[in-house]
Amino acid sequence: MTNKRDKLNKDSGRGTPVKKTRKNLANATQTPPLAGASSSVPEEATEVAQGLRKTNHGVIFQLKLLMLFLIRGIRAGHAFRLGTEMEDIGGKFDDIIFQYEVDDGGKRQVNRYLQAKHKQDESTKITAGQLFNETEGDFSLLKYFSSYCGILSRGDDIQDCIICTNIGFNSENLLKKGIQLITVNTDDGMFKFRRHPVARYKIEIDPGHAFWGKLRQVNVEEPATKLKRNATDNEINSFFDKLVFVVNTPNEVHLGNLLTEEVGEYYKLNKADFQSDFILRNMLDWFKLKKSEFLTSKQGQEILHQGEQKLTSLRMTSVSINYQTKLQEAIEFNAVAIDEMTEKLKTLLDSPNKIERIRTAFPKRTAVKVSAALKTLEKFKRDDSYLMSSSKGLKTTSASDKDAFKLEHQLLVVVCKDGHAEHDSYYENLIGDNQTQLKNKKVIILCHDGVGTRDDLKFTQLSNNCMEKLLDKEVSFQGTVQTVRDLIGNGNQEEVIDDNSMEELLVGKKVVNIPLHDFVPAFDEELYIERKIILPFDDTFFDELVAETDCTRDELLGKLKVTVKNNIEWFVDGREKEELWHKINKIFEKRRQSTDSAWLDNRIPEKDLTPLEEWENRVVVVSDVAGTGKSTMLSNYYRKTRNEKPDDWIIKMDLVDHIGALRQFNPDEVDQQVEAIKFFITNIPNVRESPFAQSLLRHKLQTGDGIVVMLDGFDEIDIQCQDKCISLIKAIRLTNLNALYITTRPHLNGKLQDSLFQLAYTLRDFSQEDQINYLSGYWKKQLKVDADAEVRSIATSIVERLSKSLKGNERSFIGIPLQCHIVADCFESQVYDIIQNGCNLEALLKDLDSNLNLDTLYERLFKKKREIYRQEKAKVQQVNNHILHNSLEDHMECLEIYLRDLAVKTIVSDQTHIDCLLGKSNESAATIEQRHKKREEGSVCFGLLTLNRKGEFQFLHSTYAEYLMANYLYGGFRLDEDLRNKLLDEKPTRELIGSEILVGLQYQGVQLFIDFMLQEMVNHEKWHVIRRVGTDQNFNFPSRFTDFTNELYSVCIQKRSANALMVAVERYHANLFEILCTFADLTLEKYQILQLIKLLFRHVDSGMQFKPAKRNLLAFFWERKLDGFQRLLGWHDGKHADYTSLIAKAIYVYAPYLSIQDPQSEKDLKMQKEFFSQLLEFMLQNRSTVEKYITRWPKQYRSLFDDWYLVLTSFLRYEYYNSLLEPLVRLVLQTTSDSALVLIVNVAFHNHKDDFEQAKVEKLSSVLIEMERTDVLAQLPREMLVLAPEAFNFVYKYHQLCDRKKWLPEKESDVMTQLNTMAFQGETTAVQDILRKVSKDLNSDTPETRKMAKDIVHYMTCRCGTNPYTLTYRAAVCGQEEMFRVMLQFVKEVLPDDELQTALISKNGFLHGAFWDAKASGKIETLQSIMKAVRETMGPESQLNLVKSRRLGIVSVSSMNFIQDALSLIDYQRQSSLSMRLIINALAKAMTENSPDGYKYFNDLIFHEERNISTLKYLDAQHLSGLMSVEGCKNWMKRLLEAAMKVPEDSISSLQDDLLSKFNNEELQCFLTAITSNIDQPSRSISVWAKLIHSSCKGNATYSPDVKQMFNYISKKLGKRTIVKLILSDNGSTVEWVALRGYTEILDVMLAALPPADQEQLRQRLANNAHQKMFEEFLSKVPIGWDRPQSYSNAVEVIRYCLKNGSKEQLSKFANSATFVYEIQEKKFSIWNTFNDTIFTNQIGFDRDIQVLIEFMAEKLNVDDIKILMLHDDIGKGPFFLRLILWEGIRFAWEMIDLLPANVREPVNIYLKNNGPQIIHKMFFSNGTETLLGKMRQLGRMYSINILQFYLDNGNKEQIAQFMETITSIHYVGSAKRSLWGAASLHTFTTDNTINEFLGCVSEKLGKDAVKKLVLHKENNELDVVIIYALRKSWADRCIAMFAYLDDEGRDEVRHLVESLPSHTDVERYGHQLKDNWHEVDLSKIKYTHGKNTLLTETPGMGHNVETGHPLVMAG
Repeated sequence: MTNKRDKLNKDSGRGTPVKKTRKNLANATQTPPLAGASSSVPEEATEVAQGLRKTNHGVIFQLKLLMLFLIRGIRAGHAFRLGTEMEDIGGKFDDIIFQYEVDDGGKRQVNRYLQAKHKQDESTKITAGQLFNETEGDFSLLKYFSSYCGILSRGDDIQDCIICTNIGFNSENLLKKGIQLITVNTDDGMFKFRRHPVARYKIEIDPGHAFWGKLRQVNVEEPATKLKRNATDNEINSFFDKLVFVVNTPNEVHLGNLLTEEVGEYYKLNKADFQSDFILRNMLDWFKLKKSEFLTSKQGQEILHQGEQKLTSLRMTSVSINYQTKLQEAIEFNAVAIDEMTEKLKTLLDSPNKIERIRTAFPKRTAVKVSAALKTLEKFKRDDSYLMSSSKGLKTTSASDKDAFKLEHQLLVVVCKDGHAEHDSYYENLIGDNQTQLKNKKVIILCHDGVGTRDDLKFTQLSNNCMEKLLDKEVSFQGTVQTVRDLIGNGNQEEVIDDNSMEELLVGKKVVNIPLHDFVPAFDEELYIERKIILPFDDTFFDELVAETDCTRDELLGKLKVTVKNNIEWFVDGREKEELWHKINKIFEKRRQSTDSAWLDNRIPEKDLTPLEEWENRVVVVSDVAGTGKSTMLSNYYRKTRNEKPDDWIIKMDLVDHIGALRQFNPDEVDQQVEAIKFFITNIPNVRESPFAQSLLRHKLQTGDGIVVMLDGFDEIDIQCQDKCISLIKAIRLTNLNALYITTRPHLNGKLQDSLFQLAYTLRDFSQEDQINYLSGYWKKQLKVDADAEVRSIATSIVERLSKSLKGNERSFIGIPLQCHIVADCFESQVYDIIQNGCNLEALLKDLDSNLNLDTLYERLFKKKREIYRQEKAKVQQVNNHILHNSLEDHMECLEIYLRDLAVKTIVSDQTHIDCLLGKSNESAATIEQRHKKREEGSVCFGLLTLNRKGEFQFLHSTYAEYLMANYLYGGFRLDEDLRNKLLDEKPTRELIGSEILVGLQYQGVQLFIDFMLQEMVNHEKWHVIRRVGTDQNFNFPSRFTDFTNELYSVCIQKRSANALMVAVERYHANLFEILCTFADLTLEKYQILQLIKLLFRHVDSGMQFKPAKRNLLAFFWERKLDGFQRLLGWHDGKHADYTSLIAKAIYVYAPYLSIQDPQSEKDLKMQKEFFSQLLEFMLQNRSTVEKYITRWPKQYRSLFDDWYLVLTSFLRYEYYNSLLEPLVRLVLQTTSDSALVLIVNVAFHNHKDDFEQAKVEKLSSVLIEMERTDVLAQLPREMLVLAPEAFNFVYKYHQLCDRKKWLPEKESDVMTQLNTMAFQGETTAVQDILRKVSKDLNSDTPETRKMAKDIVHYMTCRCGTNPYTLTYRAAVCGQEEMFRVMLQFVKEVLPDDELQTALISKNGFLHGAFWDAKASGKIETLQSIMKAVRETMGPESQLNLVKSRRLGIVSVSSMNFIQDALSLIDYQRQSSLSMRLIINALAKAMTENSPDGYKYFNDLIFHEERNISTLKYLDAQHLSGLMSVEGCKNWMKRLLEAAMKVPEDSISSLQDDLLSKFNNEELQCFLTAITSNIDQPSRSISVWAKLIHSSCKGNATYSPDVKQMFNYISKKLGKRTIVKLILSDNGSTVEWVALRGYTEILDVMLAALPPADQEQLRQRLANNAHQKMFEEFLSKVPIGWDRPQSYSNAVEVIRYCLKNGSKEQLSKFANSATFVYEIQEKKFSIWNTFNDTIFTNQIGFDRDIQVLIEFMAEKLNVDDIKILMLHDDIGKGPFFLRLILWEGIRFAWEMIDLLPANVREPVNIYLKNNGPQIIHKMFFSNGTETLLGKMRQLGRMYSINILQFYLDNGNKEQIAQFMETITSIHYVGSAKRSLWGAASLHTFTTDNTINEFLGCVSEKLGKDAVKKLVLHKENNELDVVIIYALRKSWADRCIAMFAYLDDEGRDEVRHLVESLPSHTDVERYGHQLKDNWHEVDLSKIKYTHGKNTLLTETPGMGHNVETGHPLVMAG
């Protein structure tokens, strides 16, 4: 045989036939895979494979047969060896040598030899010629026999020698040639193929055939001798026996497919392409070995096992890839995030640890990042270079799969789906223990836990595409579909889409759902009527507050601002805010008590309170009575806002539904803002389950990006929850929500207002038109009738009838929406009958007239609901008999009991009270529950209940519950024994009703209903009998009423608290008052009744200083038309002086504020007159008491009788009260003084001039004349008497008679008498004759005659003595124009010009008084007449001089001229601008009419004083044009602007306010030319415009609205470019100046007026240059005004601008430059200390300014510079931080320090420790105590107490020992005695909280005795004892703070001191007040628990622990 390796063809890829060898296969890169197998062969290898397939198909066939034997041998379980190309063993049968063991009684090796012959042309057949071929043919039997003999000679156990081919035999040919085919039928597993039968043959040739001869010639070598011989016949026979032809086998392609199936069966796979290919490749590698080796069965099994492992590895790789692909579908990261992860992975991969962890909240998302990062590493670029698996997937993976990791991959990334990883040992098992093989393997675990590398998921790490997908994700937001992008808006996307939110958006549903947040009651939008909101503030409020605070308007605007919608924006905090709030409350208390309700007319539409985008932290408190639609209004706001701004988050909460959550809310958390946000997240449905919703809510709250909170029903939750709710509101306001709404009833109004520092809004009731619209709309909708006009007509008739039949406040009855709805509901059926059945409307109207109030209305409603329910129930039963009727009635009764019980449980919160009212049931809980369920079902059908969000039943409106509870309680009062219930029969119930229900604020609705229900009782005949005969000894008054009254009295006396009688008065419950008074009359003694009603007078004393409560007992009697006043007088027996005093005080204080109006009937008139008649009579009878009451008050309060001017005004206004003028005047004169009456009349006249007509003045005058008090009449205001000539003449005569003898001799007196007589008679000619004679006598030669004439001239031209009038005055006032001119002409003729002008304008001159009084009285005609006569008689110069004259005459240069006086009236008396317009235009007319030079003189008047230009806005346009015409427009404008520049605080407003609107275009252009012109100043040239802006800004006024209005008007007239020219007239330097000095409001206005391009250019200029100039100016300011801190008035803004915009280099110099110490004129200073002087004397916005400053320091300066600024004290005034401690206290100071870097705190502490004692010595021990006292009193705020606290905190041991003596020692400050402790504790500005902290510290350091000494310290007298002073000032919380730190002994001393005050005058004055205040001190705030005292304060304390026998823990 030929060795195949020697016949190789070098080119194995060509078409040339090549012998199959191992070498040519070895030279091939790869062998093509089995047919059907998938290939991953590279392209270049594939080309080679195609060539091989053409030439080496036989080799491939051989290879596949080898694989077939391998697989089937293994499957058969043989232990075998498989060889190939082993010619030395198999000869020509060397393609396959298969040796295997058999065990047939003994083990032996059996051999099978196979030669494979593959033909590409399968049509070829094997012929005899091929078999008989003698030259190495494929099928030559000779060569195969030769090989067989060689095998046989070795003695091998041969099973068969096989020739395997894919072609068959040519059987005919063979037969012809003597070859017979014998079929082999034995089973051979090696050659069984499904779907492809294979034939196995043996051949048989006759021995006689010639071919046998050839076979015999074959040489056979003897193995033993190596000798050759010929073959024997036995050998030939043996050959034919062992030779087997396997023909028609599958070709190599088909065989490949069959093998794939075979492999699949082995691996149990349907498809095994990869496995077949893998085995074939391994066989090929073995086949290509240069030296042939046997492949054992064990090695074959290893190949198959490796195939299985490879399969597992690939499967795991595939799973890993698929897993990663799936994860990557959800999220994609950007390059930056991937790079960051790459760096982390490098560190982990380089680590020696086999197990590493990456800690992440979201392992699946981090896995995507890890996967992307691994791709960047060279080692892991390919997908199969590592494995990634979920932890769950890893656990379900088979052991063999896990083993694959050990063989193939170096890295396993485990993604812990639930976040929690297994122990490291679990992952170590995956790696195995073969350290050599597995040394580079590593496992990285992505999980929640561990301390490894951390990875955070951030929105900014996402790719742009992924970001966009997330932002476009749809969210169902409160009922509308929004995208995430829409909801975030302009907010920070990264903050909103945090990791949890991102996860939810990635894996959540297609649409994330954020549903409606709370149960929003549905309301009928069709019927909803928007109303007006009554605003608390009006136009005059700010002026009142200015007057109240003694601040300027601009100073006040620095503390607070009231927006257009009446929200208060506060710029101050702490004590200053509280004081301002107190003053605001004081103003509104006065208004509420006033009869003037004009301020209530300030209203806005309801829609104007809809949340706006620009709102920031707006709080809207809506307070009104029940049923006014507060909740419905919120629902409407909710609906509108949701519709108009769907991306806004509207949170609406019914507080009743969240009581449990409120109780759990912890307001004491350090971060209250976080706690508040947590509250909403927890209590808004679905939000707690949605991370995105939580993040979005948190974002909106923190940024104010569309977030509104609505809290409904504050009054419906208990006190504990109310306090928690207020804390919640305060906490949530620390966020940036847009608006917060909260509704309440009025009784809790104050609590909310005082807590939130905002005034409440109220809702205007339905107007008549609203009522008609609602009723008609409701009926049209419900009745569904086509009769719109008729329905509206009926509604109109009902509303009009009710408006006429109801009286007073009752007229608003159906103006309350709920009651309007009930009217609509109740009368629905009657309206239907009128429309459909023609019933009479008048009958319905009469029913309304006679029987409609709150009680009957609700009674009708319940009756209707009952009847409807009964009818429906009867229909269902369909049985009509008495049994059904009784059953229904029983059922109805049960339902009503259930509703009653539910009502009580709804209103009453205390379970013991509920049990007291309803009784405690003995039934089981299950029975009660079952019965309740049955009743609930019926009650819902009753139409009064609904389900709340918790699924619990509640009333549709709380008033339903209040009505039912009131009805239940009223049952106890009924007079009819058959109808009454037994409530008042039990003492606990009586006490509960009398002391709680009829008194408590939470029961106001119940009290109101009870009052209405008691009307029935009051009108009952039995009640009238009781009142008539009740005092009869034989009358038997019901014991339940007697017991009720006695217990009411007992509780009142014991508790000294509000009682039912007092509450009835305060809440105007007339029927309840009548019942209780009658009970008292019939039960109690008079002295007991007096004790009972004494509390009704508790506010009387305070009325001396403040106007009394509008609702008081006198007003109650008056308005309710009760006989209460008669009762008071009846109880007054004269024996109790204090009671007499109380009544007198009540009348004195309350009477002026009774609303005296036009009576509606004769009966009302008689009742009202009788009321006041009795009132005045009582006061006159007890005038000594009244007089004593008035005189015991300090002088500054004694004039308060002038409040009675209101009574006087009313008596004058209404004619039928005129008869009461005399007793009123008599009362005032007899109890006070003449001056008091004069004052009353004066105030009345100036406040109510319209009521002082001529007849009224004369009526008042006649009263005084009849009383012979002309002397008083003469003292009345001249301006008033001017209005009544007759009264004036009487007064004039009085003065004439009194004074003429004193001033004139007899002869002159006679002449004057004659002159006056002629003047009175109107004899002008006679007067003229007398004056001519006097004029002639002046030139007489007779000295006596000449002197007499001069005296008469003097009398004519000057006021003499006490007579305020001259004859000229009288002529002018009485309208005697001709006579007036005659007198003027006389004066002109007889006086020299200089004397004439002096007499003209002198205060005592002949005309000054008449002129000014005419103006003051508003008599325009008289004013014009005087001025015209003066001009025409004396000339225009005299007229001008008169008008220029001052109010007080020429002697007082400080008094106001005519124009300024007119302006002042507008400012201070709030006259309308119309009055001013009339006066100024009348003045202009009088000066210019028929006068060529009139406007010249008028110009001189206007520009006489700069402030006069403010009047120009009131001038008519014609007069304005006249003024300009005199001087020319250009010169006039110049003059105008020169005047404006001299009035800096009013310069802009005086030019803007209505003046520009009167200019035409030409005049306006002239104005602009003038204002942009330059004026020369010493240092530089500046425009008028710049000068005006500079002046306005430096005046600290806010004129931005005026500037804005000016811009708007000019722009409208002349176009926008004109404004640009104005603003940039000086190249923008004015704008830059404004910006540099921090005047941001005006800057914003200027920028807003510019077009965008100009805006941007200017902003860029400011950005480039401003900070540089600012620094230069700030740091060079020293030489100018260094000793004037006011030059730093805008310093905060300047420094803020510097720090914000300064360059790095500038900021580095800031601290050193600012603290550089200069010395000028022997005084040291630095910029920083000068700035500190300013900031620490400025109380406006102090806290805010300090915080802003420190925040900027923290942001912009380095730590060293901050330390320099904090501790700079080279001048000795104290460093910044020390001043901060003394000014604001240590807590605030450290809060500010905490805003700075942490390492600033230590040097500050060191400074205090080292320098504290020296500072204390300097302040307290260096003979400067008097100076310190003065400074403490001057600085106010909390400085006084802070300085003492500083001493206590920082003093050394010796100083602390002297502390008490130092601060309590008395020193003289001027003439006053004061101690340091007195200065601090008796100071109004010292807060209760700081006192609390200070005393706590004293107690801790010095003990209880020291506290007692301080609390009982007496400064001057008994009233200056510290705690007594606090009681005098009604500082209840301060008293509690002091009391808390005393021990029992100290408390007893305080009690004893208060109860036993000495009886000298001063103490007596305050005695009752002190005791009353003492009883009002709520000592319950000091809680005694477990031996400890806990002081509960509303303001957070420092937390000092003090001992009062036991430790005192300060909470809150």
